[in-house]
Amino acid sequence: MAFVESKEISMKKSELKAILFDMGSTLIEFENSTWEVLGKLCAERGYDFLTKRDFNLPGFPEFTRALDGEFLKARNQVQDSLKEFRAEQVARSLCASLNVPASDGLCRNYLEAYYQPITEQLTLIDGAPEILREFRGINLKIGLVSNTIFPKEYHLRELKSFGLLPYLDAYHFSSEMGLRKPHPETFLKTLNDLGVNASEAVFVGDRLVEDVGGAQKVGMKAILARHEGRDYSAPVKPDAEIHRLQELPQTVSSLFQN
Repeated sequence: MAFVESKEISMKKSELKAILFDMGSTLIEFENSTWEVLGKLCAERGYDFLTKRDFNLPGFPEFTRALDGEFLKARNQVQDSLKEFRAEQVARSLCASLNVPASDGLCRNYLEAYYQPITEQLTLIDGAPEILREFRGINLKIGLVSNTIFPKEYHLRELKSFGLLPYLDAYHFSSEMGLRKPHPETFLKTLNDLGVNASEAVFVGDRLVEDVGGAQKVGMKAILARHEGRDYSAPVKPDAEIHRLQELPQTVSSLFQN
């Protein structure tokens, strides 16, 4: 059987038909600041947005406690179920608790203001467009499966801004699906949209349980994009590991050769 070759990649076309990626810390870096720092900045932006509209709000510390409480309630309601909650729901519950009239327009605009500090510190993972272009060059289908509580349009905007969106044949976000990785359906739906079987695809992500374990449970091979300082103590063994995206073509090739 003939091999399809491109630069470092050499694999049997019949064996590998698609490569799926996580988004955060795999293609785009969301954690250039800690989530603790980002959470405070986001709360400040949201608070400023509401105070400028002359709502009778409590002081910022009480506002932050109310916001944290709504996030905690949302997380507790979906704990262990792998059902995703949405940031819009938290915004509506927060407004209700503060007696702020929560129209659709207000909640959307509040959430945009809240999310802005995250947007401002995003960076592209080195080599991401080039790697996607290389895989597209050997006719592999490319998918994305991402856990997020934020609206899909935010992330499509980010993917477009960094030049990644044109390479994606299918993408799913947990905020839209209502389920989060490692739920099998998050992977299976994307594979179905790509028209490939799990055995014909590989998943690349930075989390052991959500990305590697979830993908392996549906029959995919999984590559860990390792980040220093992350907790990798979970009893999950990736099929391979990379430290830089530039290592991915050769790593994928080694998994799908004889």
